[in-house]
Amino acid sequence: MTEQKNPQDLPEQLRIRREKRQKLIDAGVEPYPVAVDRTVSLRDLRAKFEVVGEDADVDKRDGVTYLAPGEETDVEVAVAGRLIFMRNTGKLCFATLQDGDGTQLQAMLSLAEVGQEALDSWKADVDLGDFVSVRGRVIASRRGELSIMASSWQMAAKALRPLPVAFADMSEDTRVRHRYTDLIMREQARTNAMTRIKVMRALRNHLEGEGFVEVETPMLQTLHGGAAARPFETRSNALDIDLYLRIAPELFLKRCVVGGIDKVFEVNRNFRNEGVDSSHSPEFAMLETYQAWG
Repeated sequence: MTEQKNPQDLPEQLRIRREKRQKLIDAGVEPYPVAVDRTVSLRDLRAKFEVVGEDADVDKRDGVTYLAPGEETDVEVAVAGRLIFMRNTGKLCFATLQDGDGTQLQAMLSLAEVGQEALDSWKADVDLGDFVSVRGRVIASRRGELSIMASSWQMAAKALRPLPVAFADMSEDTRVRHRYTDLIMREQARTNAMTRIKVMRALRNHLEGEGFVEVETPMLQTLHGGAAARPFETRSNALDIDLYLRIAPELFLKRCVVGGIDKVFEVNRNFRNEGVDSSHSPEFAMLETYQAWG
């Protein structure tokens, strides 16, 4: 049985965040509520409101509300996101929320709007990396930043680990081992992930347009083949035989062609028990196609 680690042995940042979570629980506040207040995404809100300078020459679009720096509205919304920047002053706190797609929005918490208790709780309980929900009016700050002037806020998920510092680049090893952190911190990482999805969709659409049929072939094989590589081995207790994770889909795809599927393709995962470096992974994706009659 695994021994529980003494909280006092944890790094200071992890220990403090766990203490804050326990403080919320003791106060009857759910640190991971099932649902939170959210009426619009950050991206959709930015699509509906835009801040422009007085002398700016803007080609105005239908459905967009244009605000001058310092202008306020009576439009009330609720947004939620991960806290990636915060600056707490005496009676006014600034926060930057980030959505999963990287869209950011500033939230402002004023003593006059949220009250002393809510402001003190924000300063004491909230850390960078937390997910929070903020309800308030849409405004433009005096510096021209589209913002939410909060009337209330709610913890959506308490983060127990701190984010890396934003001004220092993560090492390649850290980015590879902690992809979720890389996606949070780097816009290029999010762009790469979304680009890959679009490329795979385009490949499938093109091949299907050319009459190819997508199939799925076995990952566990009794005989590894289709490439010269060392396989990963495993054992089937039910069948009492040795099996191998595939190193290539070639042989099974050719069987599909023999069976009468003249145009066939597969986007598949392959596994090769060989060297590992920044450009070679034991597990990787492959696109393979076969066509009868040339």
